[in-house]
Amino acid sequence: MARVRRLPITTSADVSRLVVSWLRGHPSQHTRSRYRRDLGRLAGWLLTHRGRGLLDARAEDIIAFARTRTGRQHDLDHQAHPLRRHNTIATQATAWSSFYGFCVRDGALEANPVAAARAVDAAAAYPPHPHNPARHLDASALRNLLVEAHRDPWLGGTLGAALVGLLLASTWRPERVTTRHLVDVLDQVDPATGRPTVRAGDEWAPLPEVVHDYLRTWIETERPSGRGPELFRDRSGLRLITAVDLMRLVNRCAARAELGDTITASQVARAARELAHRDIDLALPDLAELRRCAPVPEQLALPDDPRDYDSAEVGGQHALIPLPDNVVPLARRARRTRQVGSAGRQHTRR
Repeated sequence: MARVRRLPITTSADVSRLVVSWLRGHPSQHTRSRYRRDLGRLAGWLLTHRGRGLLDARAEDIIAFARTRTGRQHDLDHQAHPLRRHNTIATQATAWSSFYGFCVRDGALEANPVAAARAVDAAAAYPPHPHNPARHLDASALRNLLVEAHRDPWLGGTLGAALVGLLLASTWRPERVTTRHLVDVLDQVDPATGRPTVRAGDEWAPLPEVVHDYLRTWIETERPSGRGPELFRDRSGLRLITAVDLMRLVNRCAARAELGDTITASQVARAARELAHRDIDLALPDLAELRRCAPVPEQLALPDDPRDYDSAEVGGQHALIPLPDNVVPLARRARRTRQVGSAGRQHTRR
Protein backbone atom coordinates (compact mmCIF):
# COMPACT_ATOMS: atom_id res chain seq x y z
CA MET A 1 0.00 0.00 0.00
CA ALA A 2 1.41 3.40 -0.98
CA ARG A 3 2.19 5.80 1.80
CA VAL A 4 0.13 9.01 1.97
CA ARG A 5 2.37 12.02 2.51
CA ARG A 6 1.15 15.53 3.28
CA LEU A 7 4.24 17.11 1.69
CA PRO A 8 6.73 15.59 -0.75
CA ILE A 9 9.72 14.46 1.29
CA THR A 10 12.40 13.58 -1.21
CA THR A 11 15.67 14.94 0.15
CA SER A 12 17.71 14.43 3.29
CA ALA A 13 17.04 18.08 4.18
CA ASP A 14 13.30 17.35 4.23
CA VAL A 15 13.86 14.39 6.54
CA SER A 16 16.11 16.50 8.76
CA ARG A 17 13.39 19.14 9.11
CA LEU A 18 10.93 16.40 10.03
CA VAL A 19 13.31 15.06 12.69
CA VAL A 20 13.82 18.56 14.11
CA SER A 21 10.05 19.07 14.35
CA TRP A 22 9.70 15.72 16.10
CA LEU A 23 12.44 16.44 18.63
CA ARG A 24 11.00 19.88 19.37
CA GLY A 25 8.04 18.18 21.03
CA HIS A 26 10.26 16.62 23.73
CA PRO A 27 11.09 19.14 26.47
CA SER A 28 13.96 17.19 28.02
CA GLN A 29 17.38 17.82 26.50
CA HIS A 30 18.52 14.35 27.58
CA THR A 31 15.54 12.73 25.86
CA ARG A 32 16.20 14.68 22.66
CA SER A 33 19.87 13.67 22.64
CA ARG A 34 19.11 9.99 23.22
CA TYR A 35 16.28 9.88 20.69
CA ARG A 36 18.43 11.60 18.06
CA ARG A 37 21.24 9.10 18.67
CA ASP A 38 18.98 6.02 18.55
CA LEU A 39 17.18 7.19 15.41
CA GLY A 40 20.52 7.98 13.74
CA ARG A 41 21.71 4.43 14.31
CA LEU A 42 18.57 3.06 12.70
CA ALA A 43 18.94 5.44 9.73
CA GLY A 44 22.57 4.43 9.21
CA TRP A 45 21.73 0.72 9.30
CA LEU A 46 18.82 1.14 6.87
CA LEU A 47 20.99 2.97 4.35
CA THR A 48 23.95 0.61 4.68
CA HIS A 49 22.20 -2.77 4.80
CA ARG A 50 18.87 -2.14 3.08
CA GLY A 51 19.56 0.80 0.78
CA ARG A 52 16.47 2.57 2.09
CA GLY A 53 15.79 5.94 3.64
CA LEU A 54 14.35 6.47 7.09
CA LEU A 55 10.78 6.94 5.82
CA ASP A 56 10.96 3.81 3.65
CA ALA A 57 11.50 1.39 6.56
CA ARG A 58 9.33 -1.72 6.66
CA ALA A 59 8.30 -3.96 9.53
CA GLU A 60 10.84 -6.62 8.52
CA ASP A 61 13.60 -3.98 8.58
CA ILE A 62 12.70 -2.99 12.13
CA ILE A 63 12.73 -6.65 13.22
CA ALA A 64 16.08 -7.31 11.54
CA PHE A 65 17.70 -4.24 13.07
CA ALA A 66 16.29 -5.03 16.51
CA ARG A 67 17.87 -8.49 16.29
CA THR A 68 21.25 -6.91 15.53
CA ARG A 69 21.00 -4.94 18.79
CA THR A 70 21.68 -8.07 20.80
CA GLY A 71 23.28 -6.26 23.71
CA ARG A 72 26.70 -7.84 23.14
CA GLN A 73 28.27 -4.39 22.98
CA HIS A 74 26.99 -3.87 26.53
CA ASP A 75 28.17 -7.34 27.70
CA LEU A 76 24.55 -8.33 28.26
CA ASP A 77 24.23 -12.05 27.64
CA HIS A 78 20.72 -13.11 26.65
CA GLN A 79 20.76 -15.94 29.20
CA ALA A 80 22.51 -14.25 32.14
CA HIS A 81 20.82 -10.86 31.71
CA PRO A 82 17.61 -11.37 29.69
CA LEU A 83 15.66 -8.53 31.31
CA ARG A 84 18.50 -5.97 31.13
CA ARG A 85 19.20 -6.91 27.54
CA HIS A 86 15.52 -6.59 26.67
CA ASN A 87 15.20 -3.18 28.30
CA THR A 88 18.40 -1.90 26.66
CA ILE A 89 16.94 -2.49 23.19
CA ALA A 90 13.36 -1.63 24.18
CA THR A 91 14.60 1.87 25.06
CA GLN A 92 15.90 2.30 21.52
CA ALA A 93 12.70 0.89 19.99
CA THR A 94 10.73 3.50 21.96
CA ALA A 95 12.63 6.24 20.13
CA TRP A 96 11.94 4.69 16.72
CA SER A 97 8.26 4.27 17.50
CA SER A 98 7.99 7.85 18.76
CA PHE A 99 9.46 9.20 15.50
CA TYR A 100 7.28 7.10 13.21
CA GLY A 101 4.21 7.90 15.30
CA PHE A 102 4.99 11.60 14.79
CA CYS A 103 5.32 10.99 11.04
CA VAL A 104 1.88 9.33 10.98
CA ARG A 105 0.29 12.25 12.83
CA ASP A 106 2.07 14.73 10.54
CA GLY A 107 0.85 12.95 7.42
CA ALA A 108 4.32 11.91 6.23
CA LEU A 109 3.53 8.20 6.67
CA GLU A 110 0.41 6.11 6.62
CA ALA A 111 1.44 3.59 9.30
CA ASN A 112 4.04 3.12 12.03
CA PRO A 113 6.44 0.33 10.96
CA VAL A 114 7.51 -0.27 14.57
CA ALA A 115 3.92 -0.98 15.58
CA ALA A 116 3.61 -3.29 12.57
CA ALA A 117 6.84 -5.07 13.57
CA ARG A 118 5.53 -5.66 17.09
CA ALA A 119 2.36 -7.14 15.64
CA VAL A 120 4.41 -9.53 13.51
CA ASP A 121 7.05 -10.53 16.06
CA ALA A 122 6.67 -8.96 19.50
CA ALA A 123 9.78 -10.66 20.90
CA ALA A 124 12.01 -9.26 18.16
CA ALA A 125 10.51 -5.76 18.13
CA TYR A 126 11.10 -5.35 21.88
CA PRO A 127 7.99 -3.70 23.27
CA PRO A 128 8.82 -2.02 26.57
CA HIS A 129 7.96 -3.77 29.80
CA PRO A 130 5.01 -2.28 31.69
CA HIS A 131 5.94 0.21 34.38
CA ASN A 132 5.34 -0.40 38.04
CA PRO A 133 1.89 1.14 38.59
CA ALA A 134 2.48 1.73 42.33
CA ARG A 135 -1.04 0.54 43.14
CA HIS A 136 -0.64 1.27 46.86
CA LEU A 137 -0.74 5.01 46.10
CA ASP A 138 -4.46 5.70 46.50
CA ALA A 139 -6.22 9.08 46.53
CA SER A 140 -5.54 9.58 50.24
CA ALA A 141 -1.80 8.91 49.78
CA LEU A 142 -1.58 11.41 46.91
CA ARG A 143 -3.38 14.06 48.97
CA ASN A 144 -0.94 13.49 51.84
CA LEU A 145 1.92 13.85 49.38
CA LEU A 146 0.66 17.27 48.30
CA VAL A 147 0.21 18.38 51.94
CA GLU A 148 3.82 17.45 52.67
CA ALA A 149 4.93 19.35 49.56
CA HIS A 150 3.28 22.49 50.94
CA ARG A 151 5.31 22.27 54.16
CA ASP A 152 8.61 21.32 52.53
CA PRO A 153 11.48 23.46 53.93
CA TRP A 154 13.03 24.06 50.49
CA LEU A 155 10.25 24.05 47.91
CA GLY A 156 7.24 24.45 50.18
CA GLY A 157 4.30 26.81 50.08
CA THR A 158 2.50 27.52 46.82
CA LEU A 159 5.62 26.50 44.87
CA GLY A 160 5.59 22.96 46.28
CA ALA A 161 1.80 22.72 45.96
CA ALA A 162 1.97 23.96 42.34
CA LEU A 163 4.73 21.51 41.41
CA VAL A 164 3.09 18.42 42.89
CA GLY A 165 -0.42 19.59 41.99
CA LEU A 166 0.55 19.99 38.33
CA LEU A 167 2.24 16.57 38.41
CA LEU A 168 -0.97 14.99 39.73
CA ALA A 169 -3.29 16.91 37.39
CA SER A 170 -1.33 16.46 34.16
CA THR A 171 0.19 12.99 34.95
CA TRP A 172 3.17 14.06 32.80
CA ARG A 173 6.77 13.04 33.36
CA PRO A 174 8.71 15.29 35.78
CA GLU A 175 10.68 17.00 33.01
CA ARG A 176 7.46 17.96 31.22
CA VAL A 177 6.18 19.56 34.41
CA THR A 178 9.28 21.57 35.29
CA THR A 179 9.86 22.91 31.76
CA ARG A 180 6.51 24.72 31.51
CA HIS A 181 6.47 28.40 30.61
CA LEU A 182 4.06 31.05 31.80
CA VAL A 183 2.21 31.02 28.47
CA ASP A 184 1.49 27.31 28.99
CA VAL A 185 -0.65 28.16 32.03
CA LEU A 186 -1.83 31.76 31.82
CA ASP A 187 -5.29 32.23 30.27
CA GLN A 188 -5.34 28.74 28.71
CA VAL A 189 -8.93 27.50 28.53
CA ASP A 190 -10.40 24.42 26.89
CA PRO A 191 -12.83 25.82 24.26
CA ALA A 192 -15.09 22.77 24.60
CA THR A 193 -15.57 22.92 28.38
CA GLY A 194 -14.37 26.40 29.33
CA ARG A 195 -12.17 24.92 32.05
CA PRO A 196 -8.53 25.90 32.71
CA THR A 197 -5.92 23.75 30.99
CA VAL A 198 -2.15 23.49 30.70
CA ARG A 199 -0.28 22.57 27.55
CA ALA A 200 2.99 20.85 26.66
CA GLY A 201 3.63 20.90 22.94
CA ASP A 202 0.52 19.45 21.31
CA GLU A 203 -0.74 17.91 24.56
CA TRP A 204 -3.34 19.55 26.76
CA ALA A 205 -4.31 18.57 30.30
CA PRO A 206 -7.34 19.87 32.21
CA LEU A 207 -6.59 21.59 35.50
CA PRO A 208 -8.83 21.21 38.57
CA GLU A 209 -9.78 24.52 40.10
CA VAL A 210 -7.62 23.98 43.18
CA VAL A 211 -4.50 23.24 41.08
CA HIS A 212 -5.21 26.29 38.92
CA ASP A 213 -5.43 28.29 42.15
CA TYR A 214 -2.03 26.95 43.28
CA LEU A 215 -0.48 28.02 39.98
CA ARG A 216 -2.15 31.44 39.81
CA THR A 217 -1.19 32.24 43.40
CA TRP A 218 2.42 31.22 42.75
CA ILE A 219 2.60 33.30 39.59
CA GLU A 220 0.91 36.42 40.96
CA THR A 221 2.21 36.61 44.54
CA GLU A 222 5.41 34.58 45.07
CA ARG A 223 7.15 33.90 41.77
CA PRO A 224 10.08 36.33 41.20
CA SER A 225 9.07 38.75 38.45
CA GLY A 226 11.24 39.75 35.52
CA ARG A 227 13.25 36.52 35.63
CA GLY A 228 12.31 34.95 32.33
CA PRO A 229 9.34 33.01 30.95
CA GLU A 230 9.91 29.80 32.93
CA LEU A 231 7.09 28.93 35.32
CA PHE A 232 9.11 27.32 38.10
CA ARG A 233 12.08 29.13 39.66
CA ASP A 234 13.33 29.21 43.23
CA ARG A 235 12.36 32.24 45.27
CA SER A 236 15.61 34.05 44.52
CA GLY A 237 14.77 33.89 40.82
CA LEU A 238 18.34 32.84 40.01
CA ARG A 239 17.84 29.09 39.77
CA LEU A 240 15.44 27.11 37.60
CA ILE A 241 13.62 24.23 39.26
CA THR A 242 14.70 21.06 37.46
CA ALA A 243 13.19 17.61 37.09
CA VAL A 244 15.73 16.34 39.62
CA ASP A 245 14.46 18.91 42.14
CA LEU A 246 10.88 17.71 41.61
CA MET A 247 11.91 14.06 41.96
CA ARG A 248 13.75 14.82 45.21
CA LEU A 249 10.76 16.81 46.47
CA VAL A 250 8.42 13.86 45.85
CA ASN A 251 10.87 11.46 47.49
CA ARG A 252 11.19 13.66 50.59
CA CYS A 253 7.44 14.14 50.86
CA ALA A 254 6.74 10.42 50.46
CA ALA A 255 9.20 9.62 53.25
CA ARG A 256 7.60 12.20 55.57
CA ALA A 257 4.12 10.91 54.71
CA GLU A 258 5.30 7.37 55.59
CA LEU A 259 4.69 6.10 52.06
CA GLY A 260 8.19 4.67 51.76
CA ASP A 261 11.54 6.04 50.63
CA THR A 262 11.43 4.49 47.14
CA ILE A 263 8.46 6.43 45.72
CA THR A 264 9.34 8.27 42.50
CA ALA A 265 7.65 11.18 40.74
CA SER A 266 6.91 8.95 37.73
CA GLN A 267 5.13 6.44 39.96
CA VAL A 268 3.06 9.25 41.45
CA ALA A 269 2.05 10.45 37.96
CA ARG A 270 1.11 6.91 36.90
CA ALA A 271 -0.93 6.41 40.06
CA ALA A 272 -2.80 9.67 39.42
CA ARG A 273 -3.45 8.60 35.81
CA GLU A 274 -4.81 5.25 36.94
CA LEU A 275 -7.17 6.90 39.45
CA ALA A 276 -8.35 9.32 36.73
CA HIS A 277 -9.16 6.39 34.43
CA ARG A 278 -11.27 4.94 37.24
CA ASP A 279 -13.05 8.31 37.69
CA ILE A 280 -11.75 8.69 41.25
CA ASP A 281 -11.50 12.33 42.34
CA LEU A 282 -8.38 13.19 44.34
CA ALA A 283 -10.28 15.95 46.20
CA LEU A 284 -7.12 18.01 46.70
CA PRO A 285 -7.29 20.63 49.48
CA ASP A 286 -7.47 24.29 48.59
CA LEU A 287 -4.81 26.80 49.62
CA ALA A 288 -6.72 27.98 52.69
CA GLU A 289 -6.88 24.42 54.01
CA LEU A 290 -3.22 23.80 53.20
CA ARG A 291 -2.14 26.93 55.05
CA ARG A 292 -4.22 25.85 58.04
CA CYS A 293 -3.21 22.16 58.26
CA ALA A 294 0.33 22.38 56.81
CA PRO A 295 1.85 25.81 57.53
CA VAL A 296 5.01 26.61 55.59
CA PRO A 297 8.21 26.58 57.67
CA GLU A 298 10.89 29.20 57.24
CA GLN A 299 12.34 28.54 53.82
CA LEU A 300 15.93 27.56 53.16
CA ALA A 301 17.85 28.23 49.97
CA LEU A 302 17.77 25.12 47.80
CA PRO A 303 21.20 23.40 47.87
CA ASP A 304 22.53 21.14 45.15
CA ASP A 305 21.36 18.18 47.23
CA PRO A 306 18.92 18.76 50.12
CA ARG A 307 20.46 15.82 51.97
CA ASP A 308 23.30 18.25 52.71
CA TYR A 309 21.04 19.98 55.23
CA ASP A 310 21.95 19.41 58.89
CA SER A 311 19.34 20.88 61.26
CA ALA A 312 21.84 20.94 64.15
CA GLU A 313 24.02 23.43 62.25
CA VAL A 314 21.23 25.87 61.34
CA GLY A 315 20.60 28.34 64.14
CA GLY A 316 17.12 29.65 64.80
CA GLN A 317 15.46 27.32 62.30
CA HIS A 318 13.58 25.11 64.77
CA ALA A 319 10.42 25.16 62.66
CA LEU A 320 12.16 23.30 59.85
CA ILE A 321 10.97 19.76 59.28
CA PRO A 322 13.78 17.26 59.84
CA LEU A 323 14.80 14.69 57.28
CA PRO A 324 13.72 11.07 57.72
CA ASP A 325 15.73 9.11 60.28
CA ASN A 326 17.28 6.80 57.69
CA VAL A 327 18.78 9.67 55.65
CA VAL A 328 22.25 10.80 56.74
CA PRO A 329 23.06 14.34 55.49
CA LEU A 330 26.03 14.48 53.16
CA ALA A 331 27.70 17.22 55.23
CA ARG A 332 27.64 14.99 58.31
CA ARG A 333 29.03 12.07 56.31
CA ALA A 334 31.83 14.25 54.94
CA ARG A 335 32.65 15.49 58.43
CA ARG A 336 32.88 11.92 59.72
CA THR A 337 35.21 11.04 56.85
CA ARG A 338 37.49 13.97 57.62
CA GLN A 339 37.57 13.04 61.31
CA VAL A 340 38.48 9.44 60.53
CA GLY A 341 41.15 10.56 58.08
CA SER A 342 42.75 13.02 60.52
CA ALA A 343 42.76 10.39 63.29
CA GLY A 344 44.57 7.98 60.98
CA ARG A 345 47.20 10.59 60.11
CA GLN A 346 47.79 11.39 63.80
CA HIS A 347 48.19 7.71 64.54
CA THR A 348 50.73 7.40 61.71
CA ARG A 349 52.80 10.34 62.99
CA ARG A 350 52.96 8.83 66.46
